[in-house]
Amino acid sequence: MDHQTLKERLAGAFVALITPFDAADQVDVAGLRSNAAWMLARGLDGILLLGSTGEQVHLSEFERALVLEVGRQQIPADRLLIAGAGLSGTRQTIEETRQAGRAGADVALVVTPSYYQKAMNAANLTNHYRAVADASPIPIMLYSVPPIVNVTLPAESVAALAGHPNIIGMKNSGGDPQMAGLYREAAAGHDFIILGGSAHAAPGFLLTGLVDGVILAAANVLPEAAANLVRGAAPAPPPPPAQRRRQARNRRSSWHCRLEGRPGRPRPGGRIGAPAPAQHHRQRAPAGDRLDQRTGCGPVGPASWPDNIVTVGVTYGRTTLSNRGCLHWDSIGRRCFQESE
Repeated sequence: MDHQTLKERLAGAFVALITPFDAADQVDVAGLRSNAAWMLARGLDGILLLGSTGEQVHLSEFERALVLEVGRQQIPADRLLIAGAGLSGTRQTIEETRQAGRAGADVALVVTPSYYQKAMNAANLTNHYRAVADASPIPIMLYSVPPIVNVTLPAESVAALAGHPNIIGMKNSGGDPQMAGLYREAAAGHDFIILGGSAHAAPGFLLTGLVDGVILAAANVLPEAAANLVRGAAPAPPPPPAQRRRQARNRRSSWHCRLEGRPGRPRPGGRIGAPAPAQHHRQRAPAGDRLDQRTGCGPVGPASWPDNIVTVGVTYGRTTLSNRGCLHWDSIGRRCFQESE
């Protein structure tokens, strides 16, 4: 799978799946299969195995390989398998990414090293991730999870790594909106996916564009909610041309309304909603008004408007005439022009 397609598919909803164990304290293979199938049937875009919720740090090398093998068998090609692959050392982490690649994982999620916390500065973390990305056979994502490892990935490291061809994004499991904003700024100019990992912060981060999708432990019990959260926060697709034309006609027809709020009706030889000239005192438009030519206002059309007519838009408030500004009457009938940003 090419990186562009992978990035597009990562902007979705994923579960940080638990690793089930049987009564003998062995990996419950049947339970793992059943859990994965149940999750995927509820609209998730893929599964993270061996993440923090999957207790990667408590599993042996054999158990980690087993979980990935079973997961790949259960997760179809149209869903993504993300493998947790971060260990304390750079060499061990590189080997984990290679194991994930052999198992068929699409992405390796690499948590920040944390054993020597005082040494985990921006320079050392950048060098660590760069070495892992250079050697990994599959794309990697950075992983900052301060509540668990007590190490916050610095924004300086994200800025230094966002352009690496084998680093496609990061998971931010912190809940600090300021830090989330710094991550987004650090990755500006790069096609860099950021996924949220905090169930508390995810809704706000999604709606403000600080993350592109989520990987949530809470999805183990609420998978549909996680999927709907991401889909609900996605921008609406542009309307088809016919709908845009209808919307434009509606805006023009509702541009003039009488004070009591009834839409004006077309008059012979006049524009929609324009009242008869004899019924209203007209007020000359101030010099310098910059109005849209399509409205027939301003210097290219009649420069006066009734002072007892209000303009309305989709929300029946102020209406935008063009991308330059809006003309409106305030609540007591004063005529105003406001520049848009």
